[in-house]
Amino acid sequence: MYRYFSVFTLLSVLLCSTTAAASLSLVDATQRVLAKNPQTALSNALEEAAAGRTVQAGVLPNPELSYVLEDFSGDTRRSTGDATTTFTLSQRFSLPGKRSARQAVAEDEQTLTALDSQSQRLRLIRLTRERYIDAVAAEEQLDIADQRLGLAKQTHDSVSARVSAGKVSPIELSRATVAMRGAERALRLQSQSRLLAQRRLAALWGEAELTESLNDALVLPQLLIEPNEPSDKTPILKQADIRVQKEQAAMRLAQAERVPDFTLSAGMKRDAGTRDESLLVGVSVPIPLFNRNQGAVLTAKANVVAAEADRTLINQQWRTQRDQLETQRTASYQEAEQLRDNVLRVAREAAEATQEGYSAGKFSLLDLLDAQRSLIDSQSQYLAARLTFHQSDAALNELLGFATFAGSTL
Repeated sequence: MYRYFSVFTLLSVLLCSTTAAASLSLVDATQRVLAKNPQTALSNALEEAAAGRTVQAGVLPNPELSYVLEDFSGDTRRSTGDATTTFTLSQRFSLPGKRSARQAVAEDEQTLTALDSQSQRLRLIRLTRERYIDAVAAEEQLDIADQRLGLAKQTHDSVSARVSAGKVSPIELSRATVAMRGAERALRLQSQSRLLAQRRLAALWGEAELTESLNDALVLPQLLIEPNEPSDKTPILKQADIRVQKEQAAMRLAQAERVPDFTLSAGMKRDAGTRDESLLVGVSVPIPLFNRNQGAVLTAKANVVAAEADRTLINQQWRTQRDQLETQRTASYQEAEQLRDNVLRVAREAAEATQEGYSAGKFSLLDLLDAQRSLIDSQSQYLAARLTFHQSDAALNELLGFATFAGSTL
């Protein structure tokens, strides 16, 4: 199952934990976002509103009671006691099919709202993971920048000693100083980047600053397991199906609306002057002479065709995006493996050997700076590959509709 790489199972497989006094794990961050992000409250409110519309679609129209008082004023100066009174009770009825079609439309809209809530939930989970790993990566990049500065200072001290001994030109000290100043600037910039990444994460639950440390670190899984297709359709694919279903129900309703509703009425009329009483029975039916709902029927039919075409397009786009994410995920994993197992070790050994060789006069300053640059670049590339892997994995989880971690479902 793809649960091995689902968005939160990674905590035991993709991410390793470290201990900290006030720390925040990816699971904690996600639960906090789902509890505090306004999108959750918005989705809940929209679902309640859709449920109310479904209830309203099934109710019958209320009966109408009318009272008419006539012939109580005029030339004859008749009093109200001599007036004619009429009581009428009316009820509007629809032909079979209208109410059921109206309910079907409302129920499909309610289902669409629920599926949209699921999509928004998955989006928040993916967004939290992305911002969390961005913040973790920014912290690691800061460590790399700090290491770069340490190497630059070490080189500066070595060059300074060789210049004092008269073994190299003072120009080399200037070059080493420039390299050290560049490393200091890079460290300051990366510190700002880390702060921004942490703030972007905290903003998801409505806070300006991140007050805890992040206790999960980016690592690669030991094995790359290819994802399986979900057993059930994802929310975005379900929504496409339900939209077609809803438009079909709307077309049935539009066709049923061609036959107008009719109203039955019954009542009693009493003439107070003659004391005559009579019963009244009536029916009222609009004559569909001009408006036979023909425009609405044409629109509904076109909407069905459009929904079916949109479903085909969404399925095609979904498969294309899935293939792209799987390819990106696999490629970034393989690149990270290659960098970790081959490039990083060689670059580290080369930097150490060049440092020793420079102190012994075997290598030039340019050789040393180039070896150090290669090491720092390799570390940054390894970090970027792991970051891309986790980002594509997070996006793939959202696309496939997975939101599980550690045996639980969010």
